[in-house]
Amino acid sequence: MKLSWWEWLPFRRWRIVGTVEFADEIPERLPKRAVVLVASGGPPKWVGFKCPCGKGHEVLLNLDEGRRPTWALSLSETGKISIAPSIDYLDGGRRCHFFLRNNKVLWAKDSIR
Repeated sequence: MKLSWWEWLPFRRWRIVGTVEFADEIPERLPKRAVVLVASGGPPKWVGFKCPCGKGHEVLLNLDEGRRPTWALSLSETGKISIAPSIDYLDGGRRCHFFLRNNKVLWAKDSIR
């Protein structure tokens, strides 16, 4: 998957920049607020993006209701992205716990970014 130069502009809002067939095809480098869907001919099974904390780790969330845990990705009429429930990333001493609602990141109080 090749991203256009304008996807790297810093003022871009949360947006879907592409779809790949397999999760290992998600580019290692992604712009801020860029979401990649993983789908092979049907509805998306996964969503991947860089964590908004800025530390560089990737978040990969399951969208398939047949597997647990499951998240739901929704787009508003104006293209704003929401993911439910919250995203909780724990790695060693760092915890990134946030909500993505209408293109806004809302950090939970228990985050240690």
